[in-house]
Amino acid sequence: MPFANINGINLHYEIRGIGPRILYIHGIGADLKNPIGIFNSPLPQYFTVLAFDPRGLGESDSPTVSCSIADFADDAAGLAEAAGWDSCHVLGVSMGGMIAQELALRHPSLVDRLVLGVTNGGGSNSGPRVVDKMFDMPTSEKLKLSDLRKDEAWAAANPEMVRSFEEQSKATKEALYTNPSLIRGYNNQVNAVLRHDTFDRLPQIKAPTLVFGGRYDGSCPPDVTRSLANQIPDVRYELLESGHGDWYFDPAAWNMIINFLRD
Repeated sequence: MPFANINGINLHYEIRGIGPRILYIHGIGADLKNPIGIFNSPLPQYFTVLAFDPRGLGESDSPTVSCSIADFADDAAGLAEAAGWDSCHVLGVSMGGMIAQELALRHPSLVDRLVLGVTNGGGSNSGPRVVDKMFDMPTSEKLKLSDLRKDEAWAAANPEMVRSFEEQSKATKEALYTNPSLIRGYNNQVNAVLRHDTFDRLPQIKAPTLVFGGRYDGSCPPDVTRSLANQIPDVRYELLESGHGDWYFDPAAWNMIINFLRD
């Protein structure tokens, strides 16, 4: 199990695949054990992929001090350096996209090409600011944040899927709240997301960038992802027929990402 000490924190990481290098950054609450993860995607067939447990989650250390999105970005940059990577592509989704923005701004020489998925620039571009309320929200609201098509009529027609969603949410909450280091790490992520604000600095990004959003994403609606893209000089913007997370299961989305990174 490989670890690297970065900024005084032991980070657990994995490197798999063949081809050009790409650094992947998870969304909030996710780590390398997540079955909907980068190593179960098509990406390692085309790229050498570096992914890691962020500070506070998975097998990585959970510091007792609070942290910012910039701290997560510096962790990612330090890990790339520890792996001997002087440059690479970067893919970040949701909170990982926030970290990827800071990475491109703080460590521009590291980033060859940048992919920002279903994310925002913070500040006035943040979209709904409910990340600190997710565990206490009614299921109906959480479903619509994930995908606006999952309204009351959808829920009534799909009771088994709603029940499965509720069970998964309950299991995730219990796993966090029974482990002090994990809930501390998760809460640090929540607070970092709430303070995230790169929007006015985004024109400084030098790397060719792909920004994609989901047409039915209630967390990062199309106006948010489009405004984010409009701030970046060398950008391509794509709006997928998806919600916040189901783009992961769309082969066309992966083809779009792979083709952009291979151009």
